[in-house]
Amino acid sequence: MISIKIADVSLGESEQANAMRLSFKEKLETAKLLEKLQIDIIETAPVGDSPADAVFIRTLASTLERCTVSVPVGLDRQGVDRAWAALSKAKLPRLNIAVPTSTVQMEYGKQIKAEALLPLVAEITAYCAGLCADVEFTAVDSVRSEPAFLAEVLKAAISSGAKTITLCDSVGELLPDELSGFISSVYAAVPELKDVTLSLHCRDSLGLASAAALSGVTSGARQVKVSSGAGFGTLSLKQFLNVIKVRGDTLGISCGINATALQRTSSQLAALAGIGVGGGAGFSGTGANASYDSAEVRAEDLDFSKDTDIEILKAHIMLLGYDVTVDDMDRIYAQFKDISRNKKVVNRDIEALIAETAGQAVPTYYLRNYVINSGSLISATAFVEIEKDGIVTKSLSSGDGPIDAAIKAVEQILDVHYELEEFRLQAVTGGREATGDALIKIRHAGKLYSGRGVSTDVVGASIRAFLSAVNKIVYEERNL
Repeated sequence: MISIKIADVSLGESEQANAMRLSFKEKLETAKLLEKLQIDIIETAPVGDSPADAVFIRTLASTLERCTVSVPVGLDRQGVDRAWAALSKAKLPRLNIAVPTSTVQMEYGKQIKAEALLPLVAEITAYCAGLCADVEFTAVDSVRSEPAFLAEVLKAAISSGAKTITLCDSVGELLPDELSGFISSVYAAVPELKDVTLSLHCRDSLGLASAAALSGVTSGARQVKVSSGAGFGTLSLKQFLNVIKVRGDTLGISCGINATALQRTSSQLAALAGIGVGGGAGFSGTGANASYDSAEVRAEDLDFSKDTDIEILKAHIMLLGYDVTVDDMDRIYAQFKDISRNKKVVNRDIEALIAETAGQAVPTYYLRNYVINSGSLISATAFVEIEKDGIVTKSLSSGDGPIDAAIKAVEQILDVHYELEEFRLQAVTGGREATGDALIKIRHAGKLYSGRGVSTDVVGASIRAFLSAVNKIVYEERNL
């Protein structure tokens, strides 16, 4: 039986994509969920100039007990020192030297020639190996690299101390048999590769990444990189683990992932990433025509009413597998009471509340009340009350529809305008009493921040989502 290690790269890819900014707390919760799933390696984003990057890596290093924490570095000692200073206290630290090896990536992406790259690889790999016992070398875009040059680079990395070598199909266009042939050719050109761990990073442009990765494993790979996020292009964690679960025995392939926890953990990870609990559909339709399939509700689902006690709700949340703090529980219960006035609350409502409330920064601004006037013969207006530090501020604004008017009223209170990048509504449950889950992304100082809000009223959900994103901005600026 071939045992392979699984490395999750979603934390790093979410930062690079800059499209789904997770808060400090959300990133930590994501890492904790991955460790519970028994992921072997968690790969982060590089440690940049921002103090927040180093603080996150230090916190992650002291939090994780069983996972290897892998931090990418480039070809400069200053960047390596910055990463190692943040990572050094981890129980299982890894420095990952990520370097482009194809001509197009080297010359046009990094403005470096092949003859200059080779000595730098040897120098920086040796420097990293002097600091950290576990060093990985990642040849970015390696499948499009010149074979002779790629062989030279890999030999230099291995001889300088790299213990893991990652080959990347960065475009994601190789068929499974083509990737297998590529790996065989690299082994033939670099015999030293047999003395280290071969890793694969496959993108899924053709939808064949799982098959390609399995083909690579049978050709010698013993580590596979996956992503638990959505929309980043890397081989999906859930998809790959499902393939191993179904065909692993017949293919002679296994991994140490807790397969029984996969479905629940995937839903939790999706909720933290803001893509909807259980991958919910768009917020449209009712009853039998709703895009959400009510048959997906689990057998242990129970109905909860406005009379449900907080301790009963807390016990049920624990049965669902969630661990929330006392403060988070208080906020969840307050939201629960608001929703339960209008409908029976089921598991999907509760999970959405957990994702919204427990998966965000400590709030600075709270929504207290709002009143909306809208119709076909009048302009939409919104009256909103926002609390900060115990002081309630009120504002009245008009807009192009009730949600636009409400957001403008909030911005008047905050005395700031944010650029709205995306706005999406999803149905958490079906039927006429569906709970709405709003996702809003706003841009501030060149970064995107996402916020989520849950309510039976789509305007209320939207205001809460907007404030959630704003609270992330405030929290991050205070902790820089």
